[in-house]
Amino acid sequence: QAQVALAEPGEAARQHALRATLAGCDRATRLVDQLLTLSRLEAGVAPPLAPVDLGALAQRVVAELAPGAIDRGQTLGLDLAADTPRVQGNEALLGALLRNLVDNALRYSPDGAEVRVAVARADGQVQVQVDDSGPGLAKAELARLGERFFRVLGTGQSGSGLGWSVVRRIAAAHGARVAVGPSAALGGLAVTVGWPVGD
Repeated sequence: QAQVALAEPGEAARQHALRATLAGCDRATRLVDQLLTLSRLEAGVAPPLAPVDLGALAQRVVAELAPGAIDRGQTLGLDLAADTPRVQGNEALLGALLRNLVDNALRYSPDGAEVRVAVARADGQVQVQVDDSGPGLAKAELARLGERFFRVLGTGQSGSGLGWSVVRRIAAAHGARVAVGPSAALGGLAVTVGWPVGD
């Protein structure tokens, strides 16, 4: 694409090629980041832990991803408990976990869809839940989530197929459990990450 941009005499076509170049660089950066995160987690080195305000972290992630949602006419909401819970964790890793979950919900939901992020105490746990109004997943696809490089076919969306592996590894490193199923609230997919209260 960079070579096309250099050779293209027309300004519009040159700008298109440059935007495609930047998008390719962004995809490569995300892939490298995901691979590095997985590598560090698989090395068995325990991440440094400190109290993390999940509500504040969710606000930052939602604010970061909101412009892309707005571009596609999607609604991205955030529901926080009055007293947002804290967990012992690594803020950078938990940020990556949340970013993967919300980005996946937005990416695989159609234009105009709704995605809702909630942080609360429920069922004896501290929970982060991401619901979407997208098409959901078939049982066979749900069973394969977390396999490296597995991607749902036919979505037309770019990605590396590593996001779910990263989510599950980060959750395991923090003693959290990940549950995936149909969203009762929005009809698409619901992903819940839960920590036992007191952990």
